[in-house]
Amino acid sequence: MKSSTRKRSNSATARAKLLSDIGPDGQPLFHPFDVADFLTGEEDIAGFLSESLSDGRMDEILHSFFTACRARGISKMARASGLGRESLCKTLSPNAHPQFETMLKLVRAFGLMFEVKVAPKDVRRRAAAAMAAPKRRKTVRAVAQPRRKSA
Repeated sequence: MKSSTRKRSNSATARAKLLSDIGPDGQPLFHPFDVADFLTGEEDIAGFLSESLSDGRMDEILHSFFTACRARGISKMARASGLGRESLCKTLSPNAHPQFETMLKLVRAFGLMFEVKVAPKDVRRRAAAAMAAPKRRKTVRAVAQPRRKSA
């Protein structure tokens, strides 16, 4: 209970600070928004990661894991997961293809666990249709190579 109260006060303090900053011309100053500033507890991180995992886009999943790691501290998460800091950053970079074992190490370092649920009917129908569709074979075109002249 204490952590949720503290969490709210930190968020309220951060919002109040953002709203209280006024520039020399009397206009409010706008600060860049960073989700990592608001991921303060396990519940916040779990909800954030669950939402990105439910979408299923790999680039979004990697970005959300990187944001959650920034919220906790990259070096701290690297130590907790048994990875090097550079390795962790490379693993979560855009267009990376991390191994499931690496992602599982990260989830455990956050103090979380994966949960598998049955998807809604429309998602299951699309998955079944995709599995039933015949795979197209890529056609390979023969390229004529010039003949070598014999000596």
